[in-house]
Amino acid sequence: MTNQATRARATAPLDAIALAAASDLPKATELALAARSQGLADPLVHHLVALKLKSEGRFEEAVAELGLGLQLEPQNPRLTTEVGFCLLEMGRRREAAQVLGVAVKLDPMSAEASFGYGWAAERLGSLAAAESGFKRALALAPNHADALAGLSGLAVRRREWDAARSYAEQAAAINPQQTDALMNLARVEIGLGDFAAAEARLKGLIDLPHIKAQARTNARVLLGDALDGAERYAEAFAAYQLGKSEMREQHAQEFEGPRINTAYDGAREILTEFLASPASAWSSTGAAYSASEAGERGHAFLVGFPRSGTTLLEQVLETHPDVVTLDERPVMIDAEAEFLTQSGGVTRLAGVVGDLLAPFRQAYWNRVRAFGVDVRGKVFIDKHPLSTMRLPLISKVFPAAKIIFAIRDPRDVVLSCFRRSFNMNAAMYEFNSIERAAKFYDAVMGAGEAYLERLPFQAHPLRYENLVADFDGTARAVCDFLGIEWTEALRDFAQTARSGRIATPSSAQVTRGLYAEGVGQWRNYAFALEPALPILKPWIEKFGYDAG
Repeated sequence: MTNQATRARATAPLDAIALAAASDLPKATELALAARSQGLADPLVHHLVALKLKSEGRFEEAVAELGLGLQLEPQNPRLTTEVGFCLLEMGRRREAAQVLGVAVKLDPMSAEASFGYGWAAERLGSLAAAESGFKRALALAPNHADALAGLSGLAVRRREWDAARSYAEQAAAINPQQTDALMNLARVEIGLGDFAAAEARLKGLIDLPHIKAQARTNARVLLGDALDGAERYAEAFAAYQLGKSEMREQHAQEFEGPRINTAYDGAREILTEFLASPASAWSSTGAAYSASEAGERGHAFLVGFPRSGTTLLEQVLETHPDVVTLDERPVMIDAEAEFLTQSGGVTRLAGVVGDLLAPFRQAYWNRVRAFGVDVRGKVFIDKHPLSTMRLPLISKVFPAAKIIFAIRDPRDVVLSCFRRSFNMNAAMYEFNSIERAAKFYDAVMGAGEAYLERLPFQAHPLRYENLVADFDGTARAVCDFLGIEWTEALRDFAQTARSGRIATPSSAQVTRGLYAEGVGQWRNYAFALEPALPILKPWIEKFGYDAG
């Protein structure tokens, strides 16, 4: 056979696939699968096969397939973009943002790459970058339904209901199967108090045959919010429970099992090692390090437990001209990887002193700067509720730092954790049942109590209910603790938050401002909290909350 005939035989299937891909994607995919089974290697073939794998939720296999295509054509922006999308689906947000940033550079005119970068930025909490990515995608492709849905979601966070509705309606008109847009319309209806409309919309969304499992799960949880707003609490809890049960099933293989170390296990192990180490190893850490090369005026960690009011307080403090904050970003991961992820790490940490920890401090401040925060001359607030578990590490790396410890009625905390949809990780997985959430709360708060008793921190407890009932007095006390002057501008935190970035599920509540309805919500669900009450009772009594 001549070389020309060989080339013709090789290119014929590719020509057929390319022709089909222009008008009939299922046919093109079928042809690509057949060609792939016969050993044909080509970027288009690998791309179509990867899309098929991605549609089936086989994201790791899809990434591997895309990698084969990139070996043949390393600068292919479409393959690079799809790798980023798969990484996002797998929860690997930081890697996804890096890959999608490369995709945008490879093809600045790609609407998909710009949208993907915006999506990754949103998942990382960089909301300004997310908005920029979505708007750029729309400028390149005005009918980009996913980008419109993304802008709708950002508007929901800011409680800008008209804008959120407009973007979502445009997205749904372009693509009636755009489930994020439909969810955002329901969020608008809930925000405006039209609970019946939200209920009807969400029930219709749940019944759609094409909806992905995760989207259906999130819709069930949001349906709980609509029913809660209508004061149909038993039905609301049933919706939450079904959604969280599905969420647990979807992630059980990753976060639950006899050989898996859960977040609860991790909290207990860190505490056990800490208590077994000599008290003297922790008692004098403050003398080892008191200044910072970062040039900050002050440094505080805002800790406690998720849904305890940490986001609210962070936004209040961020309004102060002498304060900068960073919303739950992974800036301490270098030290965590060294001392908190493996058995024996805390024991090793107990024996570390002085300049041996300097590289971890430097890595921390480098990451803070990489997120665009300039701490020079400012009081820097590092808010992460579950940094409660990191207090031994913080005491060694930043012994001069202050601790603000957030407290809220444990029943409201556990209920709120159960009622929210979080980006899944080991800790958030514990919130898929009331009882597991209560046990995790007990483990974290027990650890926090032990650490604050034994570590030489300056610590300030802050009760969420006090902040709501006496904002000025409670906020003044925090300012005094941090060494900053009280300013009337702190009262305008909700307006400031609307123009800022809040990555957590608390965004809509914080931009609403102070409201008393967040206090005592557990009473509407007392029937559902019964399995958790024996676990939470000691904390209810310790913190002085009304037992009934």
